[in-house]
Amino acid sequence: MPAGYQQGLTLNRVERDILPYQCEWGAPGELLIHPQASLTIRVTERVKTLFMAFIVFSRFSVTGRCGSAINAKITVKTRGSLKQKHVHFISKDEEGQAVVNLLKEYPIIAQTLEELDFNYFHLVIKDGVWHCEIEPFTASEMVCRMPAIRRYLRLTPEQRHRLLSALQLFQQFMEKHYGNH
Repeated sequence: MPAGYQQGLTLNRVERDILPYQCEWGAPGELLIHPQASLTIRVTERVKTLFMAFIVFSRFSVTGRCGSAINAKITVKTRGSLKQKHVHFISKDEEGQAVVNLLKEYPIIAQTLEELDFNYFHLVIKDGVWHCEIEPFTASEMVCRMPAIRRYLRLTPEQRHRLLSALQLFQQFMEKHYGNH
C-alpha cells in the first residue's frame, strides 16, 4: 500500500454520504449498508497508486446464492456522452450471453445504469454464487504527497439513490431468475 494510505478513512466519508441508510462495520476495511431488511450492500476500498499520489475508490457489491449451475461473467460498457450515455451488457461466454439476453428484457436496469456515473460494473456467477460489483466515479478520494492534499469526491444524494437502486435491481433480477426456488 502507498505511504499515507489509511484503511477505512475513505469508507468513513462514504458512511456519511449514505445517510439516512443504516450502516455497520464488518471486517476491517468493510462497510455494510442496509437499505432494507433483505438487502445488504458491502463497500470496500480499492487503491490505485500513482506517481506521488494515490486514489482510493469505493466498491459497492451485493452477493447471493444461485440455484442454477452456471458460470458467467458480465461487464457493462458505456458509450456516448455524459448527457446521452448508453450501456451495453457484454459477456464472452455462452452462459453469460443467456444472462445478457434476460437483462435486455428489463430496460429499467439499463436506464438506471445509464444515469449512474461509474468506473466499472461486473456481475460474476460461479459455483452457485453470484456477485455484482459497481465502482462509482464518486465516493473516491485523491491523496497527493506533493503538495500534501486530500480531495474526496462525495457521493451525491442523486448518485447514491441510483447506485443503491442499481444494486437492488440486480439482486431482484438474480433472485427472480437464478435464485434457489
